Amino acid sequence: MQDRIILVAEDDETEIRVLRRAFASVGGLAAVQYVANGEEVMAYLKGEHPYSNRKLHPFPDLLLLDLKMPRMSGAEVLEAVRAHPLLKRLPVIVFSGSERPKDIALAMEFGANSFLVKPTRQSELVALLRAIESYWLKWNRTAMVQLPQGSAASKARH
Repeated sequence: MQDRIILVAEDDETEIRVLRRAFASVGGLAAVQYVANGEEVMAYLKGEHPYSNRKLHPFPDLLLLDLKMPRMSGAEVLEAVRAHPLLKRLPVIVFSGSERPKDIALAMEFGANSFLVKPTRQSELVALLRAIESYWLKWNRTAMVQLPQGSAASKARH
């Protein structure tokens, strides 16, 4: 069973379908959870309703974050995650259709660990997702936060 979790923040249903197919092709190291907007990202990360059941919604090892989302933009999510003492070390990859230098600079300014442009070809997307899983979930090491026992965030970690 997969014990690594990738949280994907994407509001476009077509993009979600494409990502689901690509992740299925990868058959990789992680289970994937999806949220549709920035407010849902924060609720999921904090273990708030409707994501309070950590068996169904485990705390992620990696966040793939779209920049342009409703209710709370990717930049706002990044800012909130990096300001939160229990979430700030979560690896966050901005996964965007934009190649604009302004968007890349904004993501890095707000604390993204990486900025990747979504490929348009399915084969390239599968290769990129495979590389993301390999690097971020297999080879990369992160400092995990020691979460207080009994907090929603501690239940998030395992």
